[in-house]
Amino acid sequence: MELRPVRAIVDLDSLASNFHTIQKGLPRGCRPMPVVKADAYGHGAAPCALRLQREGASILAVAVVEEGVELRRAGVTVPILVMGWIGPGQLDTLVDHWLTPNVHSGEQLAELLEFVEARGLRLAVHLKLDTGMTRLGVLPADLPSVIGLLGRGERRIWLEGVFQNYASSDEAGAAQTAEQTKVFLQGLRALRAAGHRPSMIHVANSGATLHPPDFPRGEDSDLSPTHVRPGLALYAPVPGGTHVGYGGAFVAARESLLAIVPGGYADGIPRSLSGRGVVLVEGTRCPLAGRVSMDLMAVDVTDLGRAPARGDEVVFFGRRGGARLGVEEVAAAAGTVAWELLCGVGPRVPRVIVETGSVPSIQSKFLESV
Repeated sequence: MELRPVRAIVDLDSLASNFHTIQKGLPRGCRPMPVVKADAYGHGAAPCALRLQREGASILAVAVVEEGVELRRAGVTVPILVMGWIGPGQLDTLVDHWLTPNVHSGEQLAELLEFVEARGLRLAVHLKLDTGMTRLGVLPADLPSVIGLLGRGERRIWLEGVFQNYASSDEAGAAQTAEQTKVFLQGLRALRAAGHRPSMIHVANSGATLHPPDFPRGEDSDLSPTHVRPGLALYAPVPGGTHVGYGGAFVAARESLLAIVPGGYADGIPRSLSGRGVVLVEGTRCPLAGRVSMDLMAVDVTDLGRAPARGDEVVFFGRRGGARLGVEEVAAAAGTVAWELLCGVGPRVPRVIVETGSVPSIQSKFLESV
């Protein structure tokens, strides 16, 4: 069958060239960890991942478990790190497909420990620290308790890696990047003092790969990054007071309770809703806090009346608890039309078909509170 005239040509040779260009620019001993989430930024996850593996990538990163499963089924054999939200119901699938989980909270680590004890497994994990992105990750105040859990579970959990995400890495010399580096190093030193020696340290997304932050040399050189996580650069290289999300676009005007929702513009939540959109949390309208990113977004739940819990339902458009957030209203806030919003719900969002006489909502089933 002849292809329609609108098509996307993906040049895997250019992908390979970008990979090697990035690799050549890295310090000695540092390697790329290509990010192939969101269908490799729309380029096709399986063919891109297989080519990157062939070019020498020793580990890949994805956002969700399902993306890792897709790569395993396509024949990818190198380690695959899942960087986003992981629910307890996904752990069997995760280990059955040899995926590496991230640890981003004490509660989630406790779930993971219970799981590996029950299955008699020993599992490598990467600890995600929240150093100022105010998104998914262990906050500095919570790190001591997480270190304690890691110590109690050392028979079953092996701390292979530690990582974080920069909020303003696209801005060379940004003060926030320097502060995040400082906080990250404090976390690494606390882990080292507790006897942990992770073999992989990675902090740099594409922006920080192109504008590297300063890390220690000399006696603290073991705290320097071993990997960078280029994402977009692989596909298209380009040179109260708390800041939330990329660019620190949201600044909390009061003491605020934030919740992290594992959905973003790769799932069909328009980036244009940043700073203007709302969601329904258990039927209550709560505003988005900061920019919608590819896989995650923050929601200000201060006025919810209670702290949300893992697994609470969030509705992007639809009905919940007698409340309605219409797709036409969301589209207007995003500056588009309802048809574009509906057609934009990404292919990695599972479709649940119901026939109850009511219109099903497109929603995220999971919510992570911080």
